[in-house]
Amino acid sequence: MAKKLRKLMLPFAVPAEDRRAPFTSNMEKAAVFSLAEMERKKGGGILKRKESGEELVFNAKFCYPTWLVPWNGRSLLFDGLGKIKHKIDYNVLPDVDAFITDLQVSEKTREAYSAFLSGNLNFFKNFLGGEERVIDGLVTDPELIQEFSVYIKEAKVIGKPLADRALLSPALDYSIISSLVQDLSNLSSTIKEDIKKLRRAMKLLSNTTQKHVKAIRGRIEETQKEFDEKIKDLKSSLSKKATQIRERYDKKITRRTKEIERKLHRLHQKSVKVEKDIQGIKAKIERCNAEIRSSRLKKDEPGEIRWKEELERCKEKLSALEESIKDIDKDIESATAAKKQEIAKLRAERDEEVEAVMKEVKDVEAARDAKIRMSEQEIDSLKDWTTTIVDRIDDLVTKKAAALEELDEMGISKRIRKYALTYVPFYLVCHREGSNNRYILYPPSVAGSMGLLTKFKGVFGVAKAKSLLQPRSNAIATLFDGLLPLIEQNPVFEQEIVDAGIEADILQSEGSRKKIKRGLEQLEEEGWISESELQTFDELLART
Repeated sequence: MAKKLRKLMLPFAVPAEDRRAPFTSNMEKAAVFSLAEMERKKGGGILKRKESGEELVFNAKFCYPTWLVPWNGRSLLFDGLGKIKHKIDYNVLPDVDAFITDLQVSEKTREAYSAFLSGNLNFFKNFLGGEERVIDGLVTDPELIQEFSVYIKEAKVIGKPLADRALLSPALDYSIISSLVQDLSNLSSTIKEDIKKLRRAMKLLSNTTQKHVKAIRGRIEETQKEFDEKIKDLKSSLSKKATQIRERYDKKITRRTKEIERKLHRLHQKSVKVEKDIQGIKAKIERCNAEIRSSRLKKDEPGEIRWKEELERCKEKLSALEESIKDIDKDIESATAAKKQEIAKLRAERDEEVEAVMKEVKDVEAARDAKIRMSEQEIDSLKDWTTTIVDRIDDLVTKKAAALEELDEMGISKRIRKYALTYVPFYLVCHREGSNNRYILYPPSVAGSMGLLTKFKGVFGVAKAKSLLQPRSNAIATLFDGLLPLIEQNPVFEQEIVDAGIEADILQSEGSRKKIKRGLEQLEEEGWISESELQTFDELLART
């Protein structure tokens, strides 16, 4: 097992993009040392560490364990201490096997199959319930995953034991991680099997419904053929009688039409004659008016009287003729309406007699149509019920597929070939005052450059060194959430941390202190600490 296991180490600090000078390991330790000292609560001055105020218990580089595990062409990320927990909701399907068994039993007859469909419309309406499965240590936060996928590119293989740092032992060892991954694999297989069962039920439903629909359509064709032959024979025997009825009524209609049209012709002739008489009278009236005007000019009083009397007689004749033309128009209108009514009545009587003769054909056609309609309604019901059930199954398939996709796409997109125990470095400082320990954690950082803003901070009395190391990512920093509370709440774990911290303390050996001293000098050269701060830190190192 140990031969297969790879161990990787990630860097604590990397230079910022705008930093031109290298950031050495000596500078890293010096930066953490100076920051920790600045944050230590002091009593009688910076050189009097063991008087009132806090004393430094240790300042050590720790390594937080994480696991990278191959997974579906990707890599799962696990929190080695198991502080992070991921909950997966597994939706329990209705009993698909029982549904399929009942379907296969009922498919033999349409009646049984129809009853089966109508009785199971809500079978797949919802999942039966949910089961919550907790995967210890599994990291799924998208931002953390994204940041870690970039961070992992900077990892280096651990080829030999590292004495200058404390490696936290993973609470989730190889066997536990393997078991968790197997649980995920089993869950993935279960979801795939669920989808397979659901799709099988959908296919079986569709095929069975198509089979019955095909049989019903065949029955419709047989019904159509059977009734069409019967209707053809009936029409053949009854069409002659219907033709005789139509011919008889056609003669009646023709005769009556001619009678009315002759009457209309006479009326139109009379109307034309009266209109001509009216025109003649109107012309005579014009002449009378002209003669009256002429007599007035000639002062022929007797003539004027005679023409006025003639004008009155003409007007009386015109009035009588206009009344006559109105009466003629009414007679024409009445005759025309009578023609329409009588022809419509005769046609209605004809159609009624023909319909009575052909009623038997219509009865047979109605029986045919009713039988076909019932079959078509049966088809519609089978299709509608099947569609309802299939749509609900498809909805469950969609949800299962989404759950499977979410499961398959967990982790980092980059694939590793085998398990890798990957350590994330951080610095942990412990200050003690009396019997109380106070811890400061420095997560993986980016080493900045001495920009204009940092210089301004120094002018206003703000320690520039505090701007040197900035967390490389808020998401990466969340990996350590809960670690300090765990230390403070668990005395056994705290003692292990203290022991490991003292052993890996960056100040414990003279060689390490010399490296820190060189790092401080480099920080002073770049302007991160002042000359007086350098002297103070040097004196502190000398006294350690």
